[in-house]
Amino acid sequence: MRRFAAIGLLVHLGALAQEGRQVRAALEQESMRVGEQVVLRLSAPADGPAVEWPVIGDTLTSRIEVIHAAGPDTMPMNGRGAKQAILELKLTAFDTGYWAIPPLRFRIDGKEAETNPLLLRVQGVPIDSSGAPRPLKPLIEAPFSPLWWAREHAAWLAGAAAIIALAALVLFLRKRKPTKAPEAAPVILLPLHEQVLAQLQALERERLWQLGEHKAYQSRLTDILRGYIEERYHVPALERTTDELLHELRVSQMGSEHQMLLANMLRAADLVKFAKAVPTSLENEQMMTSAIRFVRETAQQIPATHAA
Repeated sequence: MRRFAAIGLLVHLGALAQEGRQVRAALEQESMRVGEQVVLRLSAPADGPAVEWPVIGDTLTSRIEVIHAAGPDTMPMNGRGAKQAILELKLTAFDTGYWAIPPLRFRIDGKEAETNPLLLRVQGVPIDSSGAPRPLKPLIEAPFSPLWWAREHAAWLAGAAAIIALAALVLFLRKRKPTKAPEAAPVILLPLHEQVLAQLQALERERLWQLGEHKAYQSRLTDILRGYIEERYHVPALERTTDELLHELRVSQMGSEHQMLLANMLRAADLVKFAKAVPTSLENEQMMTSAIRFVRETAQQIPATHAA
């Protein structure tokens, strides 16, 4: 009980200081039953200094899981004329008890800011132990299904089909007369930045985010950028997390302005890929515009070469 009282005191003190914070956290309700969902709202100023949101994964703590993230959405504050951005997280927990939600770290105009700590109470579900045991239901045998049988033996069927196709190909090649292969035309190898710009344009033509595939769109775009960085700056970008990559680029030839532009794109994409945030149409279009600008401004001017 003393431990719960101490946790409650810390949360109360955090709530008293909440009015002075630039960033805040609030629970829709402070208690729930095991397996239910509760909404955690994070808010930050939407007009003024630049705000970098915390990267949120599938869990907040070992006891609290994140099952969905929505936003951030911009809305006016309570009659003050200012605007704030709100990110809503749906949380769940499967262990009873009082679980603390630690402060989440933002960066506002280059300085760290933390939300207030919170306390979530998870209650158990009462079990009716007065009922008598029920008899077991009889087993039901499913009728034979050719489609189910084909799925269960798909590997064997695919192997047999591959062997038959290989045998047919060998017979075809034996009967076919050899012909002189035409000389291959020279292939023009475009400069690296032009290849990457072509990949970005091809991704834009697929219209993934317009079809609701926001995560696939953001993942493909950042993979293209990481591949470009690997070739351009000789940094293993595809094997690094966002923080590891940005740390290694500090000693590269990339300027600080382009490092900041890249950081904003990668962290925004991480919110979509790992925190299940849903970006707006403007944010998706701005992501593509920023990627094209980044590639063009960091391009190494090398003339095109030819390969036989």
